[in-house]
Amino acid sequence: MKFWQFEREFLRVAFTTSVELSPSAMAFVASIPVREAELHMQRLVDHGVLELTSDDEGNLKYRMPDRPPEPLSLDDPALVGLTEIVTRPAFVGQRGQTEALVVRRLSPAVWNGVQVSSGQAVASMFLNAMVCPGVGSLVGGKTATGLAQLTLFLVGLPLAVVTIGLPMMLAAWVWGVATGAQLIAEARD
Repeated sequence: MKFWQFEREFLRVAFTTSVELSPSAMAFVASIPVREAELHMQRLVDHGVLELTSDDEGNLKYRMPDRPPEPLSLDDPALVGLTEIVTRPAFVGQRGQTEALVVRRLSPAVWNGVQVSSGQAVASMFLNAMVCPGVGSLVGGKTATGLAQLTLFLVGLPLAVVTIGLPMMLAAWVWGVATGAQLIAEARD
């Protein structure tokens, strides 16, 4: 999980719950390994968002100085932007009428698609560089990008006879390698 994603999830937990701010609790909430949560929390300490303290028994504790004493309620003005009004058809007996529902978006959002593992990212890079541009991007979860790269390469293939296809194929290959490198960088975060 990227740091900014973790930070957003951390702030959601810090301001809307009374959960203890510990690496294991944040790992559970964010669905990441405890070690990764520890690294992100240490970065929050480095940025001054958290303080690392210890109790009388020597146990390390994370403390957020500006955390509200009580969790924010769902009706708090600070959370107004996190609601959305959705309309849907009313019950069967009320034809043509709609009812409004207020949806609160406090659960974790899907962050830029699926998180890829480092092995999957390396495989994507290999496929884009050595097999066919776009195939690795599709394996890495970048569907629209992969389809565009694959289309550019396949359209350029028959046009290579007229020399316009060679730059198209080269562009698809460079784009595929760049996407593979981006996937590897995302997998490291």
